[in-house]
Amino acid sequence: MSSTGVLSGLFAQVTSSSVRLILRFGLTGVTTTLVYFVLTNAFVLSRMMTPVFSSVCAYVVSVAISYLMQSRFTFRVDGHSLDQVARFVVMSLAGLVVSWCVMALTVNLLHWPYLTGAIGVCVIIPVLNFFLLRGWVFAVRGRREHIVATGETE
Repeated sequence: MSSTGVLSGLFAQVTSSSVRLILRFGLTGVTTTLVYFVLTNAFVLSRMMTPVFSSVCAYVVSVAISYLMQSRFTFRVDGHSLDQVARFVVMSLAGLVVSWCVMALTVNLLHWPYLTGAIGVCVIIPVLNFFLLRGWVFAVRGRREHIVATGETE
C-alpha cells in the first residue's frame, strides 16, 4: 500500500471516530439541556418552587445526568473515580463563571442585546467543555481507554 493510501486510511479512521465522538457529545448536550428545561418548567408550573430555585435544582440534576452520560455514553469510561467527578464539577463551575462573564461583557460593558451574549455562551461553553472533558476530565491514559473512547479498532 502506498504512503498516500495509508495516510488517507488513517485520516478516515480518525475523522470517523472523531465525528462519532462529537455526535455523542452533542446528543448528550441536547439531552441534558432538555432535562434542565423540562424540570425547570415542571417545578415552576407545579408551583413547587420559585423560578430561580427551580432553575438551580434543575441545573444540579442536569449536571449529574450530564456526568453519567458523558462518562458512559460519550467517552465510554470504564468506572468512575472521585478525581473524575471532582474535575467534572470544577469544569461545570468554570462553565458557569465563563457564561456569567460572557453575559456581563456583552450586555453590561458592550451594551449589546442579551441574545448576543446568550448565543456566545451557547457556542463557547460546549466547545470548552468538549476539550476539557476529552483532555482533562476523562483524559485518555492508555491505549485500551483510547480505543474505547474513540471507537477505533486495534
